[in-house]
Amino acid sequence: MASGTTEERQALGLWTAGWLALFLLAGLLWLGDVSLQWPVLLVPAAWALVVLRPRRSSAGS
Repeated sequence: MASGTTEERQALGLWTAGWLALFLLAGLLWLGDVSLQWPVLLVPAAWALVVLRPRRSSAGS
């Protein structure tokens, strides 16, 4: 299990999603056809949504 506070885990997840989006966009602009392959950019967007979703606290379990 990952250690650290919730805020640290969220920041790391958003940082990772941001860099993934940047590298995917750079790859699309360099090698791909953005008008055809733009859905690949939904992957980091979904990643960020998963990171930001509200979670139940584990204190009650």
